[in-house]
Amino acid sequence: MEEQQHILLQKLDEFVRKYYKNKLVRGLIYTFTIVFLFFLSLIILEYFGNFSSKTRTGIFFGFLGIAVVTVVNYIAIPLIKLFKLGKFIDYETAAQIIGTHFESVKDKLLNTLQLIKNNENTDNSLISASINQKINELKPVPFAKAIDISKNKKYLKYAAIPLLLFFVVLFINASIIKDGANRIVNYNQEFIPEAPFQFLVMNENMEVVENEDFNLLVKVTGQKLPNEVVLKVKNNS
Repeated sequence: MEEQQHILLQKLDEFVRKYYKNKLVRGLIYTFTIVFLFFLSLIILEYFGNFSSKTRTGIFFGFLGIAVVTVVNYIAIPLIKLFKLGKFIDYETAAQIIGTHFESVKDKLLNTLQLIKNNENTDNSLISASINQKINELKPVPFAKAIDISKNKKYLKYAAIPLLLFFVVLFINASIIKDGANRIVNYNQEFIPEAPFQFLVMNENMEVVENEDFNLLVKVTGQKLPNEVVLKVKNNS
């Protein structure tokens, strides 16, 4: 009798482990999607917004908080419960979940668990015989198959959203990712916005005889051009 009950409870334990394994797999997909998409959005906003150090500090720790909460809820908790640490679903709850997949055994499984519980402190041969009969009827039912981990593939489309956005931005302008991420990570530094133009010195020879004139040839390129160029040498302009 005890061996029969052990087999039933072992099958339920197997179901509970798979239940949390399924939650963990789904949680990994959710965590990747939420954290990566949120961080990518902040990178893009920072690149075009050029926020101050204080604003970037708030953004960084806000992101860190959301990342921690997401990891704890979707990864840490299912992982802890997978190893039967802390509070996890009981056999009755597991039986109800199994019953949604195998409707023919829902009431029978719950009834068997209740009989086992009621028979723990008694030695009723009729109840024991009833339990034994019900367990034999439940033996062929593969409880663990009530959960199909492969169904989580449908959630991969959500993980593809930040990946697609990442490669699109990378293709358009890789510096958006590089510069934006650098400024977010180094939130306590002040960054001077990059000028929308560049100076190119065109002189091949930068030597001149003392006291003679020297013509400095400068080409200016960029999206916006300055109205004038001033060369500063020590205290002279």
